[in-house]
Amino acid sequence: MAKRRILKKDISYVAGDLFLETLICMLYVPGVDSGKADVVMARILDMQDEYVRRANRPDGKDNKKRVKEYYRKLRADLQTEINAIATEIGELSK
Repeated sequence: MAKRRILKKDISYVAGDLFLETLICMLYVPGVDSGKADVVMARILDMQDEYVRRANRPDGKDNKKRVKEYYRKLRADLQTEINAIATEIGELSK
């Protein structure tokens, strides 16, 4: 299950980058509301937990086609969530 391990590492890596970006924005950009930044950081941590949990438990372990579809949907959902969080981080600095 090396691919599952790599997927979980990728999720953690992206979540760490988003968290760091939010923290840098909060600390070094003047006028950023720290309450909103805290909400975004909490959302990032929740996103990481949710997607790592989802990566661990695929639907229909016996049916390879169903498992591939499950991970395809997981990656699409993850990309959508990352884009939404990145937009929120961009809104912090305005």
